[in-house]
Amino acid sequence: MRVARHAGTGAVQTGRPEAIVLGGLVNGLSVVRSLAKAGIRPILVSNDRDLATRSRYVRPHLVPEYNETLVDELLRLRQELAFGPVLICAQDAPLLAISKYRERLAPHFKFQDFPPHEKLVELGHKDRFFQVAQEGRFPVPSTLLVRSHGDLSGISQLRLPLCVKQNGHSKIYERTFKKAYRVESHAEAQALCARILDVTGEVLVQEWIEGTNDSIYFSLCYMTRSKPVVFTGRKGRSWPPQIGVTASCWAAPEAAEELEDLTVRYFRHVGFTHGFCSMEFKRDQRDGRFLMVEPTVGRTNGQIEISALCGINLCHVAYCDLAGLPRPPLRLDPTHVWRDEFTDALAARMLGTDCAYPPRHRIHNAFWRWDDPFPALSAASDFAGRGFRRLGRAAGGLWPLNQLPSYQRIS
Repeated sequence: MRVARHAGTGAVQTGRPEAIVLGGLVNGLSVVRSLAKAGIRPILVSNDRDLATRSRYVRPHLVPEYNETLVDELLRLRQELAFGPVLICAQDAPLLAISKYRERLAPHFKFQDFPPHEKLVELGHKDRFFQVAQEGRFPVPSTLLVRSHGDLSGISQLRLPLCVKQNGHSKIYERTFKKAYRVESHAEAQALCARILDVTGEVLVQEWIEGTNDSIYFSLCYMTRSKPVVFTGRKGRSWPPQIGVTASCWAAPEAAEELEDLTVRYFRHVGFTHGFCSMEFKRDQRDGRFLMVEPTVGRTNGQIEISALCGINLCHVAYCDLAGLPRPPLRLDPTHVWRDEFTDALAARMLGTDCAYPPRHRIHNAFWRWDDPFPALSAASDFAGRGFRRLGRAAGGLWPLNQLPSYQRIS
């Protein structure tokens, strides 16, 4: 599906550049709703008619693939728009396409300054992140990149328990293995890594950071050369617990000063000075230290809408920066929760708890909104049709409808 006419239906009515969000699913939807809070109705470019394209706040534009075809489609789309549009990347694949073909796009679009393409790709690899972080004396767990069976013996030098996960993003890994594994013995880790090596050719092993499911924090950032804008939050639960993506989160002003300083210093250290980035942290319950776990470079995160809900609308900040407009007013209101209403319930079920949130916080679902219901209906259909039974079994079995977890708050 292509949108026949975009001009006259969005920001162009106010004489401002259009916003184009690249990538769908929850990442794209989170950006779309953040921009909607600022009165901006973006064009959403996606390679699938997924749940984000169902939002009332977007004008969807489908492309076949996220490669040079995406660039060709964007240049055709540009001819329909009155001003040079702002591009915001919500997923890795369109980000890498925009970076690779930036010279074709730069005369026609406004987007963040990327480092050289090879460096951008390198910054997305976990082994390189840990190496650079250690060289810069940033707090990270000890890590080993295993690229051959001869490297397996090095696993015995790491302190148990261990975390085993992919390095970078591999489709074959994601189809075959879990996002990450907690392993309790060196022998088990070596056996698991040997299996992964035979499929993907490399695997990352690091010392596990002890902590509860809500000991994971993050700093979402829009870097500028003068004063970056940063929002710091805390995960309530992840899916799968401890090792997965954000299932629920809220602001964490109590940790903001320390984590925002580490985040900004790290990205300046690697030469990333303009655009979206983020850092995930975990607090080690053994000594209380925050350790850096994983960066995101050049694109938004799935939970970025929590920044907009809490008054630090990073997507609007980025739009204004790229469009040459004044920075919008920012005022933190930490009394909001963002949750994936499907996986948060499953995570609570697996952990044997209720879906608990801080007191006096307003809860916002990632999908269901009374004023924008269709993404939730699409997500529910997909969840039920393809994943609910598998996820339910992983969480300890499906529960009867009259025994769904209750939603309680942390006292």
